[in-house]
Amino acid sequence: MIERVTRPPGERLGLRTLLLVAVAGGLLAGLVEVAIGLGRQLVGGRLALFGAEFVWMAPAAAAAAFLLVGGVYAALAAPIGVLRRPGVAVTVLWGLAAFSALTAIDGLHWAAAAVLGLGLGRTASRLAVIPRTVGRVVVGCGLLLGLVAAGLAGAERWSERRSVAGTAAGPDHPNILLLVLDTVRAWNLGWYGYQRATTPLLDRRWEGGVIFDRVLATAPWTLPSHASMFTGHLPWDLSAGWDRPLDGKTPTVAEVLQQAGYATGGFIGNYRYAGAATGLGRGFGRYQDYPLHPAEAIRMLGLARRVLRIPAVQLWLGERRILEAKSAARVNQEFLGWVDRHPDRPFFAFLNYIDGHSPYLPPVPFDSLWTRRDSVQISRRYVMGVERVFGPGPIPRQLLADYLDGYDGALSYLDVQIDSVLGELERRGRLANTIVVLTADHGEHFGEHGLIQHGNSLYLPLLHVPLVVWAPGRVPAGLRVGAPTSLRHLAATLTDLAGVADPRIPGRSLARHWAADSLDAPPDTVVSGVEWHPTLSKFPPSPLLGGTLRAILVDSLHYIRRADGIEELYDLSRDFLESRNLAGDPMARPALLDARRRLDAATGKR
Repeated sequence: MIERVTRPPGERLGLRTLLLVAVAGGLLAGLVEVAIGLGRQLVGGRLALFGAEFVWMAPAAAAAAFLLVGGVYAALAAPIGVLRRPGVAVTVLWGLAAFSALTAIDGLHWAAAAVLGLGLGRTASRLAVIPRTVGRVVVGCGLLLGLVAAGLAGAERWSERRSVAGTAAGPDHPNILLLVLDTVRAWNLGWYGYQRATTPLLDRRWEGGVIFDRVLATAPWTLPSHASMFTGHLPWDLSAGWDRPLDGKTPTVAEVLQQAGYATGGFIGNYRYAGAATGLGRGFGRYQDYPLHPAEAIRMLGLARRVLRIPAVQLWLGERRILEAKSAARVNQEFLGWVDRHPDRPFFAFLNYIDGHSPYLPPVPFDSLWTRRDSVQISRRYVMGVERVFGPGPIPRQLLADYLDGYDGALSYLDVQIDSVLGELERRGRLANTIVVLTADHGEHFGEHGLIQHGNSLYLPLLHVPLVVWAPGRVPAGLRVGAPTSLRHLAATLTDLAGVADPRIPGRSLARHWAADSLDAPPDTVVSGVEWHPTLSKFPPSPLLGGTLRAILVDSLHYIRRADGIEELYDLSRDFLESRNLAGDPMARPALLDARRRLDAATGKR
């Protein structure tokens, strides 16, 4: 039974106390959100799309937000005495705080959260003793959050020091720099023959390295593709998925290299789906993902996330401002600062760039680099060609052309930034002993098969990714490898190039393609896949809505099979846009049966 708090008749709260009530409510709401998030991760095993800083940044952000709410409430209450009554103030302010916390619960409707929040606020007004209670809440929570923040910072520094406490790898071991371009397909890069000069700086630089022309990603979206690159395993043999992180059952490249005496660092642009909480941070002494920034702290709150999903709000703010991402310039800055702290041992660094991701809004002047009249005509011709093959896409032609212009501008921005970071390494004297490997986790749809963005098919625009190995004096200059291969072999390649090949990392090093007996190397089995998940029903129609997809590349034949039994077969040597499905062609029947058999053997019919 609830015992009412007795208060003097006509009691009114002053400005300071009203602000304390609001801040205390915000702190408690933030702590509740932390409990909800950790519970979802620890109890349900769900993928946590936040960093460790969440445990103190969320309450701090909620407190700051409710300080503003308290100020607004106090201004309204100044001429209206009833609003300064303790019961009313606590009901309103703590009710709003409870509502904010409840919005972090997936699937809970706005109205239900509002009703529950109001009820909790009313209950709190009967139990709270003002101002003593709120003062204690604010002080106690503030001290707790300060200790947590200091503890996490200290643990991070200790972990990095501990990771380089052992014997350093010898000078005969080269640095390994892995550059992963999020959402960048090979088709739009200069060194793969794109009609626009999107990457002139890298086009010239990569002339001194090995370019792989026919590399396919193992998955069409970020987490499983990275997990496969890091472990050498295929996505369906790993835990990483739409709502599950990569577990610790399989060693990663970073773990192997760290044990061999490398300094290991990861610097992440796409910190939502490549952050440490996804499991990709294992083995890195330094893994810099979520930024300590006020905007990021606010975005951690459930209410803020829901508001930012409203299309009108996104349009008003501009999508780039709310995309959870760091620019390439920021990633480079973090990486170079880390390199300067480890001059005494070889390093393995992983740089993840997300600038090519939608909504394709690169910084000035790259935002308008490809919107000149002649460039727009190029985009329109491309779009019209796609429409002739596949029919009208789901978005207007001009908008699709604008997307392509922005995307190409982002690639030009990445061209400058990547060339710049390599130049900075050269200025520091660290590039000569560095093997640079550049690739992408997946590509992007721009109208092909009536699709946009990624994660929704296994067609070539999502799977055909760049791969370059550049190390003058260590790898042949000007070599192009035409044999098809898979990104699953990247892990074995990196450990081999570092001179610390490990039998726990499956796959075969791609260095075999420039070995003396490279012509005798057996062809790769190139398979890809993407899992179906119930949440995908919220997205526009795609092949994935028919169930889990699997695909295999056999020479120039690309075979795709859906869980509902629908099959597709394309001859890429004649039909690079995959416009003619040969699965029903009697003449292609032997090839279809062979591809089906090979896919069953490679995947175990999974």
